[in-house]
Amino acid sequence: MPGFIEPCDPTLQERAPVGGNWVYEIKTDGYRAQVHICDGEVTIYSRSGYDWTEQFAAIAKAAAKLKVRSAIIDGEVAVLGNTGLPDFQALCRELGNPESKRLIYHAFDLLHLNGADLRPATLLERKRALKSVLQKAPSTLVYVDFLEEDGTRIFQHACRMGLEGIVAKRVDAEYRSGRQDSWIKLKCVKSDTFPIVAFVEKLGARPRKIASLYVGRWEGDRLIYAGKARSGYTETAAREVRERLDPLIRKTSPLSLPVKKPKATWVEPLVNAEIEYSAVTDDGLLRGAVFKALRDDLEKPHRAEGPLPRRRSPSLSPEGARARSVHGVPRENILQLLPGAVSPSKEELASYWKKVAKRALVHLAGRPLKLVRHTHGITFYHRGKLPEIPPAVHQLRIHKREGGEGVRLWVDDLDGLLGLVAMDAVELHPWNAAVDDIERADRIVIDLDPGENVEWDLVVDTALTLRDLMHAEGLKPWPKVTGGKGLHLMSPLEKPMPHDAARQHARRLVQTLLDKNPKRYLISASPAARAGRIFLDYLRNGRGNTAIGAYSPRARPHLPIAAPVTWRQVEQGVRPDAFTMGSPFRRTKHA
Repeated sequence: MPGFIEPCDPTLQERAPVGGNWVYEIKTDGYRAQVHICDGEVTIYSRSGYDWTEQFAAIAKAAAKLKVRSAIIDGEVAVLGNTGLPDFQALCRELGNPESKRLIYHAFDLLHLNGADLRPATLLERKRALKSVLQKAPSTLVYVDFLEEDGTRIFQHACRMGLEGIVAKRVDAEYRSGRQDSWIKLKCVKSDTFPIVAFVEKLGARPRKIASLYVGRWEGDRLIYAGKARSGYTETAAREVRERLDPLIRKTSPLSLPVKKPKATWVEPLVNAEIEYSAVTDDGLLRGAVFKALRDDLEKPHRAEGPLPRRRSPSLSPEGARARSVHGVPRENILQLLPGAVSPSKEELASYWKKVAKRALVHLAGRPLKLVRHTHGITFYHRGKLPEIPPAVHQLRIHKREGGEGVRLWVDDLDGLLGLVAMDAVELHPWNAAVDDIERADRIVIDLDPGENVEWDLVVDTALTLRDLMHAEGLKPWPKVTGGKGLHLMSPLEKPMPHDAARQHARRLVQTLLDKNPKRYLISASPAARAGRIFLDYLRNGRGNTAIGAYSPRARPHLPIAAPVTWRQVEQGVRPDAFTMGSPFRRTKHA
């Protein structure tokens, strides 16, 4: 079975095609996605061929249940809003929760099935095969049916219903990659992707936000001004777009033809926005332009349809470097992307660390740190070469497990924490060892990670049982809520021991629980087996392995933090996200 296949893209037209060789499908307002199934393993690719399986974990889980040996399905991921219609903004919000049951995969084509390439088959043959495959599929997977009525009437009815539009497809057409005239889309509300060329700052806003965006379009090799999007921004979007554009600011306009915009802050045209508009004026400007979202699923803007051609913006680096980066961050620096992350601003982080530094440094100072960084609009676990390191952030040279030398950062005061903020660090994950003795663990950590449908009372009961086991062995564990969905038991060691010995000690403790109740617990990381059980994660022990640090912010909605708690609070059912950057020492009301 082949890897990612460049999708077939419809051509935008104003009117439905004429003739009887066409059928019509509802156009879903979502993210294009290609589902690959091979012997039960599922991979989901974005429109540009990136692996988005993690972002669409619920869809992958559903696809794994299909009764096929192998298949490649083309479709669109969408979320239904309050009106019952696909809502793109709601979809963007749900991407922060890959297990969301609101994510629906609308499957409209089948490219491969059980070793057979179906692309040379006609559309109707492929649709029949797809309908058969999805006949008893989970509700997360929806078969997109077609209509054979008059296209103009179908389009008018779709617009009256508030849908995005329809797609006309030739019944006898093969599946071909790239822009094709055999698929034609008609949009009720015009929408397209445009490169951002400048922004207008919202005066006095803290943290900084945008008030509006200027966008362009490509005409051959020239970047031409296309208009201003004045509305459509939520508070969160206004802040995140401003932060995303910050490293791209330039002194001069990137436009090929100058325009007078005294309030504009010009940027490199590398970030793309989805813009809705009512019409295009005679001089090529968008009328009624409204910001819809940043298009993070696209590596570059599509080539424009109809009379408004554009192409990829000129590279600021060699082509090979572009291919090795994600939004300007070299791929070799990304250990793991966190696509649904919500990151605080640097101003918020600096203010927070000043408030909690005294307590936080008890747990974070003098330990090598793994960093979660947020820069260029993406959040990720960092690896490899670091950006410029402030003097207050210390460096430790180590021998890496895979061979060669590496550098780990550590801090010992507030200036060091603020230095990490300057390096775009959001989350801090310390080693279980001190910088002056990194080859020996001075503590062990056990992470109680509940799967789906696990009541929190069971997590509390497990923590108390494990506490008693550890007490019986002379350990003195203390609990920490993670700011995520679990609970950590942290236990100092009376005498440091080799990392492998610490990991085996932790495993022996959790094995005791597993042996008593194997239906309740597991100690392997298999996602498929986690539903209804608690993962007793002892693997956070070991050389270089980490757990979220006490008082570290989490890059999650509502900006929770990891926080030490008392055993009495655990007994009272304190929730894992009970403390936030805004309330680090007192539980929020819901927790």
